[in-house]
Order: sequence, then C-alpha cells, then structure tokens
Amino acid sequence: MAAVTVLTSLPVFLPGAANGLISSEFGWSSVRMGAILAVYWLASLSGAFISKRAALPPVVERTLAVALGATCLGLLSAAAAPTVGLWLSSAVGGFTYGYTQPHTNALLMRRCAPRLRAFAFGLKQAAVPAATLLASMVMPTLAGPAGWRPVFAGTAVLCGVAAVLFARTVPPGSRPVTAGRDIVPPLRGDVFLLALSGAGFFGAMVGNGLGGFLVLSLTSRGASLSVAGAVATAGAALNIAVRLIAGWLIGRLPRATWAALIAMFAAGVAGTVLLAHSSLTLTTVGALLAYGGGWGWAGLLHYAIGLPYPGREQRATAYSQMGVSLGAATGPMACGYLFTVNAVAAWWALTAAGLAAMCCVAVARRRAARV
Repeated sequence: MAAVTVLTSLPVFLPGAANGLISSEFGWSSVRMGAILAVYWLASLSGAFISKRAALPPVVERTLAVALGATCLGLLSAAAAPTVGLWLSSAVGGFTYGYTQPHTNALLMRRCAPRLRAFAFGLKQAAVPAATLLASMVMPTLAGPAGWRPVFAGTAVLCGVAAVLFARTVPPGSRPVTAGRDIVPPLRGDVFLLALSGAGFFGAMVGNGLGGFLVLSLTSRGASLSVAGAVATAGAALNIAVRLIAGWLIGRLPRATWAALIAMFAAGVAGTVLLAHSSLTLTTVGALLAYGGGWGWAGLLHYAIGLPYPGREQRATAYSQMGVSLGAATGPMACGYLFTVNAVAAWWALTAAGLAAMCCVAVARRRAARV
C-alpha cells in the first residue's frame, strides 16, 4: 500500500522537483507550474468524491492495478509531449491518487490486526513525504546528465511494472475483501466526519504550504540554498519518523489517539509561529516543528475517521481525503498570493489554519462517542 501511495503521488512531486528545469526550457512562469500542481489536488478531490460513492470492489488489487496503469500512461505523456502531457499527467495522477487512497485505507483496516492498524496507516502515509524526498534526490541526480524526461519515463515504467504485479496478486476466483458488502448501509456526512474532514483540510493547507514555500522563505531571509534545502530535507525526514512513531504508539495506546492528534497540530502551530520570525535558528526549529507536527498527523487522521465505521472505512476515509485534497490545493495558492504581499503574513495564515484544525479535532473528539 505504501508503494501505491508513493507511485501515485509522484505525478505531483516530480514536476515540483523539476520545476526549474521545466520552466527554463519552456519559459513558463511559476504561476503556470503552480496551476499544474493545483490540478493534481483538485483531481484528487474529485477522485475521493467518486470513491465515497462507489462500493468496494471484490478484488481491490485490480482497481489499484488499473490506477497504476493510468498513472504510467500519464507520466509517459508528460515525458513525450510536456506542454499537454504535464497537465494530463497531473489530472490523471491526482484522480487515481484520490480514488485509490480510500481503497487502500479499507484494505489496511480489514487485513491488519487491530494492534497493527494505526502503524500500517502511519507507514502508508509516511510514503507521501518519502515520495517528496525521492523526487527531490532523484531529479537533481539523474536529470543533470540525462534530462528530466527520462526520469519521468523511468518512473512510468515503475508504475507499469507495479500495475502488472498488482493485477497478478489475486488469482481469479479469490474471495472478495468483504462479505456482504452490498448490504452495507450508505454513509452520510455527519458532524464527526465533517469535523475530521475539516481538520484534514486545514492541516493540508499547513503541510503543503510549508512544502511549497519553506525553501523560498529561508533563502529570501539570507540563508543559502544548500542550508535551506538541508532544513527542508531534515523536516521531511522528521515527518516520516513522526508518522511511523505515532502509528506505533497508538497501536499500543489506542486511547491516546485524540490527544496525539491535538498535540501534533499544536506543535505545528508553534512551528508556523516561529517561521514568522527572522532568526535563522528560530525558523529552523519552527520548520522542524511544523513538519513533524503540522504535517505528521495524516496517517492518524485517516485511521481515526475510519475506525468507528466497520465495513464502511473506504467511504469514511473518502471524506478525510477530500478535505486533505482541497487543503493541499488551497494552501499553496493562498501562500503564493500572500508571499507577494508580505512573506510573514503567509506563516500567520498557516498558523490560523493550524488552530482551526485543532478546533476541528476537538469537535470530532466530543462527537466520537456518539458515532
């Protein structure tokens, strides 16, 4: 499941890592590249919305195989005809990501032992910052001698191979993932679902705004590109560790779920407050807090929203995925505008978003016993 998350998220992280190369080759502005990235998350929103309305298929692995095949074709089109293919890759990749995430969430909830579920969610969601690190390392390493197109093509080949493997994972006639799935009652949005979806929306604003503008913020204050890159890399590595540790901890202390979510959002708020200062030391600490807490909640949030709905985990986590996708598109766009007005204002806006996420979790916590 982590591999599916990595591969289907690369259509947004590879263009981000190759932003400078692509823009210089075609003379594109940062606004155009930002729009390409936003298309991914808006398409992800539509994919999650459709997933919310769809029944879980008898063999989920085959759905994942189709999604990986579509991602493969999108990346190949980006390498072959970038002016059109990058838009297509972003749209197709975003849709498959948003559509498959609730499916993989349902698989984890139903196939993992209860004690391992939270860790499994953390591992799967840790694949997202891992994909960011992978794209950031692979692109400068391979794109220099070979160009960025072969990197896209090579990634497409990986998606194609994974699609074949998933298609052959379950032989014909195997038992469906769920029994009696057709009699599961429909899931309608209530306060609990909407509150955690709101937490995903505001939290993703923080995480993706941070990922898109941290390096720019640090370099604009006098830090070298290498220092800014090192801070961002350290933050992403910490983010991976937090997602894994949080999942492991909640697997052993399930009652700590809500306290852990609130604590992570609180750490993220402290981080974005520090990012508003001019001191490099304070902004470095702030970046680590914001990455670790303000973006470390993802696995735990999806786990918490799916847990009260046995048999309907896919549809429940589709709500949180829609919130995350919308926030992922809104955060960078809002930060991009605010940075043109006042760079500090962007971090205060993300601080407000983090506080709003905390409030949403508090509401969901109070409603949890009634679900």
